[in-house]
Parts: sequence; C-alpha cells; structure tokens
Amino acid sequence: MVRIRIEISYLEGVEDPEASTLHHNLGVLGYDTIEGTRIMKIYEFMFSEDAHTAMGMAKSIAENLLINPVINKYEITIIGDE
Repeated sequence: MVRIRIEISYLEGVEDPEASTLHHNLGVLGYDTIEGTRIMKIYEFMFSEDAHTAMGMAKSIAENLLINPVINKYEITIIGDE
C-alpha cells in the first residue's frame, strides 16, 4: 500500500479570501506581528498500486478533480510505502 499526500494552495498573486479573513481576525485579536497567512487543503490517499502508478493516479486526481489550474497549485508527496 502506498500513502500519498496532495497539498493544494493558491498560486502566488492569487488572493486567498479565507486566509485574508483569518489574517484580519488575528490582528483584531491582538496577533498583529503575523506577517502573512496561507490556507492549504491536504488530501491523503491510500493506493494498492506500486508507487509509480500511485503517483500517476494522484497527479490525475489532482489535475482532473481537486484543482483549478488557473488559481491553484499542488504538491504530491509519498508519505508511506508498505
């Protein structure tokens, strides 16, 4: 079994409204030394395939289902191979 993590975030220069709201609210609560905030989504999948095939499937899942390539980027990492 291969465990794969896909991390999705906004591309540089694309506004992240959820992170902007969080950053503003942190300032209101007194955490005004925080310079920036980013929010990422993390998905973990367990594949019964070999690592090479699982990576290809994860890439396909990310590009066809999880991201909008105009505003998102993603990173795929193997986190376990049993």
